[in-house]
Amino acid sequence: MNSARLMILSVIILFGVMIIPATGQSKGNQIGPVTAEEITDHDRIFSIYVDRYDPDGEAIEYLSSQEDSLVLYIFFGNWCRESKKYIPGLIKTLKMLDSDLIEVTYIGVDEQKKYPESFLNKFDIKYIPTVVVLKGGFEIGRIEEKPQKPIESDLVQILKRHKGQSD
Repeated sequence: MNSARLMILSVIILFGVMIIPATGQSKGNQIGPVTAEEITDHDRIFSIYVDRYDPDGEAIEYLSSQEDSLVLYIFFGNWCRESKKYIPGLIKTLKMLDSDLIEVTYIGVDEQKKYPESFLNKFDIKYIPTVVVLKGGFEIGRIEEKPQKPIESDLVQILKRHKGQSD
């Protein structure tokens, strides 16, 4: 290979290496409280998966019929494969519900699961993603790492179990 071709090839490779981080899908880790919009704006994969997700109709119907207030703390990492797989479905479900009775806080966690320390310690978070469900100020359930069913259906199961216990 002559030196001109080698130089052109080197420039192309160097240019490609410089472009990849600039056009990548994520701009670093989000740590601490963020909104759903900040998550999808920050990481294109979350946005794509939210758009593609089709929530379970029965789960939407059940969640829409809830008359009690709920608080959800959703711990995720934009570095985490499971977060990218499951949290977009929950984001889409909660947007579709658009309920004033469900207060949602998304909390970005670093890769070592050490920050934000105050939230992680308060809720004893060991796995990412984790969805903590509170009702009346008390935890009634959580979804850790991989839901057993579509994530909105797991949320419905938590509510049904709690309703059965409180009857």
